[in-house]
Amino acid sequence: MRFASLVEKQVAADRRRGFRVDFENDMDRLAQLEMDLVGLTGEVGEFANLLKKVRLAASHQDYDGPSLRDASSNLREELADALVYLIRLSFILGGDLEVDLTQKMKINERRYGPLER
Repeated sequence: MRFASLVEKQVAADRRRGFRVDFENDMDRLAQLEMDLVGLTGEVGEFANLLKKVRLAASHQDYDGPSLRDASSNLREELADALVYLIRLSFILGGDLEVDLTQKMKINERRYGPLER
């Protein structure tokens, strides 16, 4: 499935569930952007917290935490949760993440291309 199709599917699901993605004025749009940013930050925080526990378990044998192998599924789920918020933020701003990412990759190619071996 193309990324654009996933975005369309997520936005349609948000609309069906009553999560706002369409706005009549910039104040409402801004308020939703702030709320979704808080959601994104929360998901990144959950990812970071789990990764911290994995690192502690790997570096301290007395710490009772998950291995990277055991936590990988949950870590990927947190990344997917974060991606949902990134999709929402981009859509609310009128963006196209596939286009924006492609453009950014071209910029990074020029910027970091000399580092390639």
